[in-house]
Amino acid sequence: MSQSAEISKKRNVPLTPFVPPFGLKNAHFQTILSSQGPRKRNRDKRFSRFQSKQRSLMLNGGSGVRLEGYYNRVKESIADRLVILIHGWEGSHESTYMKSMAATMLQNGYDVFRLNMRDHGETHHLNREVFNSTMIEEVMCAIEDLQARFDYRSTSLIGFSLGGNFSLRVAANAHDKNIELEQVIAFCPVVHAAQSNVVLNEKRNSLYGKYFVKKWRTSLRKKLEHWPEFEFGDELERFKTLDEMNNALIPKYTGFTELSSYFDAYAIDGDKLAKTICPCYLHFARDDMIIPVEGASMMADNTDLHVTITDHGGHCGFIMNWQGDSWQDVRALEIIQHSSS
Repeated sequence: MSQSAEISKKRNVPLTPFVPPFGLKNAHFQTILSSQGPRKRNRDKRFSRFQSKQRSLMLNGGSGVRLEGYYNRVKESIADRLVILIHGWEGSHESTYMKSMAATMLQNGYDVFRLNMRDHGETHHLNREVFNSTMIEEVMCAIEDLQARFDYRSTSLIGFSLGGNFSLRVAANAHDKNIELEQVIAFCPVVHAAQSNVVLNEKRNSLYGKYFVKKWRTSLRKKLEHWPEFEFGDELERFKTLDEMNNALIPKYTGFTELSSYFDAYAIDGDKLAKTICPCYLHFARDDMIIPVEGASMMADNTDLHVTITDHGGHCGFIMNWQGDSWQDVRALEIIQHSSS
């Protein structure tokens, strides 16, 4: 099979192949180096010129919900186009992939807004209810609020991992909202969390399972600092796996009594993406150890869905060289530039 295979009904955007050098083909290298080492240094250098000019915006998520994000303009007046970025689970506007993508877009003349989902990016104090992955309505309301404030000619939405899942659900569920999107671009989007839950609890992926347990535990501790009435404080230290955390916390702090129902509620398989408000470009890596590539074959029959699968890339890595440059930035830029040509 070729290095990159597109299985969409049609191809609207020319594809720059992802061909990492031999020493960078390992999936674990790709995943770990996506946020460490040369990529992190590269990110800091590229984004430094924009750091001082970013400003915080508090958006209306509906029903009293507040979501914060960070806004950058290329110049004093607004550009023609805005790019909205949504991070993955336990990421934030400060995540390496977010700032790298933001720098790429700003360097090419696009304004950027990096949205923090609830309880991410030090926003645990803003809303009482604990974050869960079904909270799509508040994200749509926040995007609606953002678009109402600024008159951009077009807007693109880019999401990573769980943020890719949210971005695609925005495209599928915003038909009755005042939301206009030129396209949605998703990298390694969560298709059905039940699949990811299985692989993250496997022994071979124990490193990643432990990583997310630690990140989630830290986030919940921050939540307790602002909302001490929650009763999960004594439980946090005994949790060793994501299974333990999910089984204990989801029934208590969401409206779902069964974990399977919770996972189904934010899945994007089957007919969930049968009708979208714009073209959607989904990107998966065959060697992703967190998002099983089998999910790519579970998409709806919608000609606005364009699915690309690369042989390598790990989870949201797609590192092209030893300087830490990511194909994600290149690919998203070529999609957006193609739509404006």
